[in-house]
Amino acid sequence: MYYEGFTFIDESVLIPRAMPNQTRKDTEIVARILEGDREVLIDLYKQYEAMISNHVLQNSGNEDDAKDVLQDTLVALWQNVRKPHFELTVQLSTYLFAIAKNTWLKQLDKRKRLKGENYITGKEIAESANVGQQMDYSIVRKAMESLQDKCRNILIMFYFDGFDMKTIASANGLASASVAKAKKHQCLKGLEEIIKQNYSASDFYLNVES
Repeated sequence: MYYEGFTFIDESVLIPRAMPNQTRKDTEIVARILEGDREVLIDLYKQYEAMISNHVLQNSGNEDDAKDVLQDTLVALWQNVRKPHFELTVQLSTYLFAIAKNTWLKQLDKRKRLKGENYITGKEIAESANVGQQMDYSIVRKAMESLQDKCRNILIMFYFDGFDMKTIASANGLASASVAKAKKHQCLKGLEEIIKQNYSASDFYLNVES
């Protein structure tokens, strides 16, 4: 017997077929979540605590923040997997890290608004040098701060962190990769408009002595 997207084990057990980027263990975890096995959350907590905690601690967070982000990440995973037509297209560790990073990014942005502190979110944009010139990426960072949270998250995940559109869609509550792609295009246009309204082309370069 065959069902699209599943492997038939016996008369009562169906498990999702592993996608090319998934491990067998990832597939088993997804199957346990679909079966409503909440014990899997304990296993995931132990397995990914270090990875997610390290990210939070290295980006202005403390141990309590790390625990909150880890718990929120696992809840989001549980809810997403149990949605109709969910498909895990990357390794589970990559997917969980995307959710965790997005969750912590939102928390930092919220604190920034409440306290007026100037948090730098996402990866620092690598500075690139031309002959006699160096691009001033601080302008791009400042312009991105004017975007809505979801737009900023999408652009950071795609351009700076290299996540695919399906992962970005899942991490940002969008219906599909095509919706995420359209949203990315819209967000990029918004960023361009902010830059055009506030800066000139000459603002983007700093003189560098050779």
